[in-house]
Amino acid sequence: MTSKRSNPADTRAADVCLALAATREFLPGAIVAAHSFLAHHPGFGGGMVLFHDGLPAESRAALARACPRLRLEPVRPALRRRLAAFADSPLGVRRLSDFYCLEAFRIDGYRKVLYGDSDLLFRRSVRELFDRREALICCGDLVSVSGQCRDAVSFQPLDSPDLAGAGGALERTFNSGLLLIDERLTGERAYAELLGLVTPDTWRGTDTIHTDQLLLNRHFAGRQSLVSSTYNYPLQMRDAILAREGLAPADAKVLHFNGPVKPWSAADMLRWTDGDPALAPHPAHAWWHEAWLACLDAAHLRQAFRGPLAGQAR
Repeated sequence: MTSKRSNPADTRAADVCLALAATREFLPGAIVAAHSFLAHHPGFGGGMVLFHDGLPAESRAALARACPRLRLEPVRPALRRRLAAFADSPLGVRRLSDFYCLEAFRIDGYRKVLYGDSDLLFRRSVRELFDRREALICCGDLVSVSGQCRDAVSFQPLDSPDLAGAGGALERTFNSGLLLIDERLTGERAYAELLGLVTPDTWRGTDTIHTDQLLLNRHFAGRQSLVSSTYNYPLQMRDAILAREGLAPADAKVLHFNGPVKPWSAADMLRWTDGDPALAPHPAHAWWHEAWLACLDAAHLRQAFRGPLAGQAR
């Protein structure tokens, strides 16, 4: 059980926990997400945890240097076993690491859990959300921001709920990249309920590549509260957000690099040179790299002042 009470050394216990999830390939993103969050929330006294899929020792050590407050926890074997069932499934569910976000729902002992994907960049504080009382606070997905809904079975976009099949419609659907989860929805029982849905049967009859987003939208239908996309601004949705909310990427409090081009991957960043302009890095990638350099500077300073410098220790 993940709980702030399980860490007796944490004398700054507060009632909000930041939860991230990452694979080894997404570690630079997780480091920037955690560091940028702290940079815009000075004095944050809550918990910080990163769920991972078995990082090697050198990666764990690097994370400890980059963000000493970040507690590392492996994804539970129960979830791994559930995901293994998709290996031989003919369904289009492939991005299985997306399901690591479900680990955030087993955190207890906090009033709020703020879950974030590891391709987020915090550019301003989101502290004002922590005082809200809703059970699940999130931001709309592309379908919702575009004024549409989804068929509850197929998860396909619909112009009107009247067009839904026998299963009905899902309205106010949300992107799962940033979730503020109230304690009413966390703990072992809540986690077990979500875990029970991680089965190929959940995706039968669907025509979607969505993973955790489909599961969470179905499970929490009617219990979600949507807030401005400034709190989760997926760059691939920028045209829809600008048209609907009048927000440009520069206005966002939290940027979400949700496209195929990740700013920390040199291979991704150069794919557009093969001739596909759709893969060109967005100018906002420069803001991510500024945050990455700030993170490296902070890590180097911590190392330098931890003891005598290497040149002085001879």
